[in-house]
Amino acid sequence: MQMDPAESLRLVAKDEADLEVVSALLQDAIIAGADIHYDAEHDCFMIVANRFCWERPALADMNDSSGGAVHERALCGVRMNHVTAVQKRRWPADWRDAFLNLLALKLVAMPQQDSGCMIELSFSGGPSMRLTAKQIDIVLGDLDSGRPTNLQPRHDL
Repeated sequence: MQMDPAESLRLVAKDEADLEVVSALLQDAIIAGADIHYDAEHDCFMIVANRFCWERPALADMNDSSGGAVHERALCGVRMNHVTAVQKRRWPADWRDAFLNLLALKLVAMPQQDSGCMIELSFSGGPSMRLTAKQIDIVLGDLDSGRPTNLQPRHDL
């Protein structure tokens, strides 16, 4: 399947408003632990996420076996630059073999004496990561054109 550039997600995030957009687009992304990497030498944090394509409508020409809507998931590469530290909280011991469901990315207040920012990645079930960065500098882009899924995430409000 060839990727359609018109539907391919490509974004750069530089501030808190941009981070909110990134968070919305990555909500419910499934991330294999083996696809999480922090390169301390180059101050970058990278993930490959199987994201639910919230911005795309249900596929008009497809239904699941019970007649329900079919949506899409796409592989998405995310690179966060200028990351100087990574802290894990309630992190699973077997995290490299785990599949984590990303709920949100948000800016967290830093102690006043520190410059830069802290971005928290929250996952379902309680694990989280806090990335200390000199600034918000995130690049993300779809790595494929997506594939159908009849499993749409549901959230209690």
